[in-house]
Amino acid sequence: MKGKGIQAIAAAALVMTVLAGCGSNNNAENAASNAAASNNAATNAANSGEEQNAGGPSWKQDTSPFTFTQYFYGNWASNYLWKDQYAMKLATEKTGVTVDRKLATGSDDDYLNTMIASGDLPDTIMLDWNNPAVSKLIQNDMVYSIDELIEKYAPELKSQLDPDMVKYHSIDGKLWYLPNLYETSDRLTSGVPIVAVRPWFIRSDIYKAIGSPKMETTDDLMNALKLAKEKFPTVSPVGVEFFDVAKNGFGGSNSMDYLIYSFSPHLLEERVKDDQQIVEYPMRNKGFIDAFRYMSQLSRNGLLDPQLLIYKQEQYEEKLYGAQYAVASQYINNMYTMYNPKIESTVGADQKYTVLDGLKANGQEPRYPASRLMGWQGFFITKKAKDPERIIRWAEYAWSEEGQLDMRYGKEGETYDMVDGLPKYKQDILDLSIKDNAAFNAQYGFNDSTLLFRAGKLWDDASARDLKESQPEQYEASKLLEKYNFDNYALGMENLEPDGSTPEGTINSKIKDLWNKTIPKLVLSKTDEEFDSAYNSFLKQMDQVGAQKVEKVMYQRHLDDLKKKGIQ
Repeated sequence: MKGKGIQAIAAAALVMTVLAGCGSNNNAENAASNAAASNNAATNAANSGEEQNAGGPSWKQDTSPFTFTQYFYGNWASNYLWKDQYAMKLATEKTGVTVDRKLATGSDDDYLNTMIASGDLPDTIMLDWNNPAVSKLIQNDMVYSIDELIEKYAPELKSQLDPDMVKYHSIDGKLWYLPNLYETSDRLTSGVPIVAVRPWFIRSDIYKAIGSPKMETTDDLMNALKLAKEKFPTVSPVGVEFFDVAKNGFGGSNSMDYLIYSFSPHLLEERVKDDQQIVEYPMRNKGFIDAFRYMSQLSRNGLLDPQLLIYKQEQYEEKLYGAQYAVASQYINNMYTMYNPKIESTVGADQKYTVLDGLKANGQEPRYPASRLMGWQGFFITKKAKDPERIIRWAEYAWSEEGQLDMRYGKEGETYDMVDGLPKYKQDILDLSIKDNAAFNAQYGFNDSTLLFRAGKLWDDASARDLKESQPEQYEASKLLEKYNFDNYALGMENLEPDGSTPEGTINSKIKDLWNKTIPKLVLSKTDEEFDSAYNSFLKQMDQVGAQKVEKVMYQRHLDDLKKKGIQ
């Protein structure tokens, strides 16, 4: 997951909509009953100061006050800071633990690399598990393996870990982190519908004013935007999120996936060239480049503000909160829980955004890759940790069903009730989460506390039920786009980029920088000839710095990924 809200897998914003597990409804009811009993017992013991039973979960052996530091890779994540939110206080009340979570000042990469270079690390780190810095942390003996800490201090945790997850995420036979937002294979077909891209939305009143035209193809969208500009000249026709290849991958902007997988629905498969033993850079793919050619056409028609190429996320969001785009891109959960409610209360319900269906390009149906098992960030315990024993035991609590329910729902009878065997927020809390998501996050901190979310049928079924009942518009929008998903797990396309410390990693960094500088030239090109000239110049430069060397390494990493998954 990347960017805000993934980041923003969403980030966030995304947490309650991306988790699931397995088991029958009867098992879910039994689990709920057991979890509730365990929850209440632990709370009573903590409140009364009773000595914890040494024979139970290891985290209960010591609930004295303890604070550990944590760096979160993502300077946008102010919601995740521990303050006085309900979920954070509950976790501290039960375990005695407080997480002193810190964000970078300035660039995340600069901040992280400086910490690593100086050796001045916090107790723990939340970092994308496929970030190039992970290999530095492991190779330089800066982090513990989770296995050794579990074996020594928290044996209960081992039985809670999914064997497939451990197998996939282990490096050199050891598990070095716990993946946040870990998903099971069931997740793609059950629970809250997954939307694997940042969809594009149209402002409802503008859509009505231009005659509610069909929006089935990229040509339809172009024509609608032209009409919108003509009738609403003071509104920016298109809003897309910031461009930064280093942060958002080769698409440049998280908004681009919606177009990329319309113009190149088989992009992932097409990148693999077994006969040449390479995995191509996506920039060689015609459909991938056609998505940028489309953006250039938007720009030439005066439908795309060039400032969007350099806007910070906050600038983009400020205009979105003001409904100042005719068509805009955003996480589906964020749009329906953050932006639309704010728009309704400040500028009017008629200006809320409605999701667009997937767009056909060149007669092709879009396909959105939705994988599983991957997770988002990893929870690392550094060798600088003053008390790794206490931290791994806290992780055992967070990973347990009791911990999962605590950080998602709070206390039974106080913030939620069990309804038909599933947890459900009290009505006032549920209403707040819908009407003012920012206030909900600030007051309760559900989904923001431990950042060790994992699959679980109990809460997945509850989230699906609540979304369908309380936010039917978002549920239906998600169902509309879910049909374009496909499971790309078996393609072996995770974590392809070479280790940053290798020669190929250095080449890859140069290529990403070249591509980052090329994107504005493509999007702002005035003619097809100018576009082609800038693109061909990039290809030439990419090959000159050694792109094929990287593509060979990516092919090997592709084979390694298949092997880890037991596919080859």
